[in-house]
Amino acid sequence: MNYLDYVIYEPLPKYFIEAYSHNHNLGWRSTRLTPDKYTIKPAHCPFKHIKEITIPKINKIKNHIDGFFIIEGDVKIDISYKEFLNLNIEEPTWLGYKKILSNYIVGNFLIYIPIKFFDEFKDLIDKQERNIFSDRFFTKLYFDGWLKLYHKTIAREIPHYSNVLGGFRV
Repeated sequence: MNYLDYVIYEPLPKYFIEAYSHNHNLGWRSTRLTPDKYTIKPAHCPFKHIKEITIPKINKIKNHIDGFFIIEGDVKIDISYKEFLNLNIEEPTWLGYKKILSNYIVGNFLIYIPIKFFDEFKDLIDKQERNIFSDRFFTKLYFDGWLKLYHKTIAREIPHYSNVLGGFRV
């Protein structure tokens, strides 16, 4: 089994329940929800969440899962879990994103890490000492050849007010 690990914060935003229910109805299961309460720059919160919450949580269950997904709390997945399994993805893969620029991939909506790559991923996270934009981190992993990019996004963002943008995100 592969689990979604939601990068979320408290109080839970209203759109989260919509995203969670949608994904659950398509057969996706998640780890225990662990919202953060960080008061740092909003754009740095997702990376800090991954480093301080996701990694330790996955470390505790790594012997019982096949892999995990890092998913933002405003994301709906467009395929069922069964359809994902039929894709036979065996390498760390960026499955959900907003757009691809020449030197940057916008939106780390859905990142898949097979468990056999967990320790290597943990080391890559640990080596990044400063909090940064998480899509900048994953873009670097893509350009370094560690993270694959799926040919089309399989996830989309729910339009909402963004603390990072300071405005409405569509």
